[in-house]
Amino acid sequence: MLSKSSSTALFPQFSGIDSANGPSGYAVDVTIRSTPRRRPVDRRKHLIEVAARAFSDGGYHAVRLDDIAEAADVSAPALYRHFPNKYALFAEATTVLADRLAAATSDVPSETDPRRELHALLAAIAATSIENRRTGGLYRWESRYLSGADAAHVRAVVIAQHRRVRSAILRSRTDLDRDDANTLAAAMTSVVASPATHRATLPAPQVQHLLCDAAMSLLDLDLLEPAASDPVTGPGLSPTGRREIILSESIALFAVRGFHDVTIEEIGQAAGIPASGVYRHFTSKVAILEAAFWRASDRTTASIADALAASRTPADAVAHMVRRYIDLCCAAPELMTVYLSEAGHLEARTRTALRTQQRRNVEEWAAWVCRAHPEVDASRARFLVHAELAVVADLVRGSQPPAPARIDAIGRRILLTR
Repeated sequence: MLSKSSSTALFPQFSGIDSANGPSGYAVDVTIRSTPRRRPVDRRKHLIEVAARAFSDGGYHAVRLDDIAEAADVSAPALYRHFPNKYALFAEATTVLADRLAAATSDVPSETDPRRELHALLAAIAATSIENRRTGGLYRWESRYLSGADAAHVRAVVIAQHRRVRSAILRSRTDLDRDDANTLAAAMTSVVASPATHRATLPAPQVQHLLCDAAMSLLDLDLLEPAASDPVTGPGLSPTGRREIILSESIALFAVRGFHDVTIEEIGQAAGIPASGVYRHFTSKVAILEAAFWRASDRTTASIADALAASRTPADAVAHMVRRYIDLCCAAPELMTVYLSEAGHLEARTRTALRTQQRRNVEEWAAWVCRAHPEVDASRARFLVHAELAVVADLVRGSQPPAPARIDAIGRRILLTR
C-alpha cells in the first residue's frame, strides 16, 4: 500500500506490484499457427500500444523486443522495420502518452472563472488517466530511462500541466503563496491521475466525478503550519548487523540508480565487504530486492494495526492510518521508491503474494472509510484510498516535500470530508 511529487512527478503511487504481470509482462505462445497473421490497419500504432503496456507492466529493462513482437502478433523482423532498437520504441511510446496528456489539457479553454477552469483541467487529466490505465506506469516510473530530447519533451509536458493547474489555483485563492499552490497542484493532480496506479473497478464517469470532487475539495483547504512536534526526518543511525547493512545499502543504491544498473560488487563495496560476502546473506540480487519489498509490505500492514489500536471511532481510525502512512513514507523514502518502481524484477510468485497483501491492506482502509461515511460504498472507497495513498507517497518523495502536518491535512480531507 505504498505509491515523486513537485512539478516533475504527477502520476501517482501505489501499484508497482498491482500492475506487474510477469518477468517480461507476457507469456510466450507456442501454439502452431494454422492461419497467417492479420496485419493491423496501423501496425506502428499497434506496436506502440502493446509496447506501452509491456513497459508499464514489466519495466524497461525486463521487457525484450521479442516479448513485444509476440504480444503484438508480429514477427521480430517486422518490428525492427519500424523501430531499430528497444529504446526507440520505448521513447516513442512514452512520447505518445505524454502528448495525449498535453492534448487533453490544451483543449481546456481559459475561463474567467478560475474554479471552473480548474475543474475542467482536473476532469481532462482524470479522463486521460482512466483511458490510459494500462500504461500509466510507463509515464510515471519508466520515463526516468529517457535521455536527451526525449526526456526534455516529457518533462516539458509535465511542467506545463503543473503550471496551468497552479495558475488556476492561485487565481482562485489569492491568499496562497507559490509554495502552497505548488503543493495543492501536485496533490490535486495525483488524485485525478491515481486510476493509472491500480486496477480497482468502477464505471469511468463515476470515477471521473468522484476524483474530481475529491481533488476540488482541496482547493479551500487551509494548509496547516508545521507543528513543533513534527518529527525531523533523516537517515538516523546505521545498522550494525551485516545482513541489515547489505539490505540498507542495496535499497539506497536501487532507489537512486535502479535495480538493473546496480551490481553485487557495488553492493558489497557500499557495505564494506567483498561480493562473496553478500552471497553469504542473500542468494542473489533478486533475493535482496524481495527482502526490501517484504520489509515495505510488512511495515505498511503493521502501521494499519497500530493505527486501529490507537483509535476509538471510524474517523479516528482513518485519521490515524493517514498519519502513520505519512510517517512511514517520511522515515523510509528510499524504501518506498524501490517498492513502487522495481516490481518488474521480482519473481512472479513473490509478486503475487505481495499483491495479495497489498489488496488486503487497501480493503482494510476502505472498510474504515465506509464506516466513517456510510454513504460511501466500498467501490468508491477503494478509489479514494488509492488516491490518498498516491498523494501521500508523491508529496513525501518530492524534491521539496511539504511538512508532514500539511500532507496529513490533505490526506484527511480526501478521505474524511464529504
